[in-house]
Amino acid sequence: MMKRLFTFPAMAVVAVIVSSCARKNAPHDPMERWAWEVPSPPPPPMAWVPAGPFRKADRTPDNVTAIVIHTTEGRWSDDLTHAENQERNFRNVINYFKKNDRNVSAHYIIGRNGEICQMVNEGDVAHTQTYYNGRAFGIECAGWSRRPETWTPELMESLIKLCAYLCVKWDIPAYHPEGTAYEGPYSVIVDEENKRFTGPGLVGHDQVQPWNKSDPGDHFPWEEFSERVRLRIREYGVEPIELPSVEEIVSSDIFATARIREERIGTGEPFTYELTLRGPGVNSVSIGDIVFPDFSVIEGLEVVSKPVRETISETLVQFEIGLRRDVPGRFSIGASRISIDGSWNDTQTLRVNVE
Repeated sequence: MMKRLFTFPAMAVVAVIVSSCARKNAPHDPMERWAWEVPSPPPPPMAWVPAGPFRKADRTPDNVTAIVIHTTEGRWSDDLTHAENQERNFRNVINYFKKNDRNVSAHYIIGRNGEICQMVNEGDVAHTQTYYNGRAFGIECAGWSRRPETWTPELMESLIKLCAYLCVKWDIPAYHPEGTAYEGPYSVIVDEENKRFTGPGLVGHDQVQPWNKSDPGDHFPWEEFSERVRLRIREYGVEPIELPSVEEIVSSDIFATARIREERIGTGEPFTYELTLRGPGVNSVSIGDIVFPDFSVIEGLEVVSKPVRETISETLVQFEIGLRRDVPGRFSIGASRISIDGSWNDTQTLRVNVE
């Protein structure tokens, strides 16, 4: 993707007190040290509440290509109006991202009245869209994909301003790419079990994970939204970046997948965690470039052999770790995170059953 060279003066984030979003310490944004030739639109007012789960990464525009739009979903009460449910949802999600046992977070949360709460620094990686985390910002919109009332004018206006700011500052195309991981020009078959979405720009969560996500949903006005983001960018004298060619994106992408090799696992029996990397440059990846899941946090799980690296071809490398669990039942193994030329690639989370 063609990138602009920017010079950007350090810009203070304006904070407002939003519901329970009391601003604490200002976030340290590694991008503040950059100089830009064309000033980006100013960030909209926002509060700062740090998330618990996230990854330090110090990303640059060379390895961020997308903004992923989510809806928070969550609990609904028939005793409350839609507005009351949505306002409560906004507060609850912020509190949940501060600490949770699913290791999830997002860069930004937006409420029905346009309140914005930032929870992860732009240069760092939030845990919000599995394998797509390293290349994207995650924006959670308080509400429900099945309810058109979610998309209030105030929420949409804040979302547009935030996306315009991020698109210019980080060289992200202000366009909505077509297709999903299952189909379309940006769908790539990694292997018989895995498909990946590689499209850049303004992306829906359902495009990245069509197997289990439907947000932001059929009521989200993609065409109007992306056009308004481009209009906002042009108001600042900057022309939005076009979507790069499909060939340019797909040919340079690197994919990381994980699996448990054995089909059935018995209590106390050894099994194999297998991490596979595909794409240009994966031969340069060493064990030290990988942050494997923290197996020690899973009850009864033991690492019985250290990671072993095997080169299959110039564009295919595998890593193996031997495991054993003395406790029967289902559990989850979090994502492995791989650093390649300054970019982070994440695997999917695995669901495992020991019989």
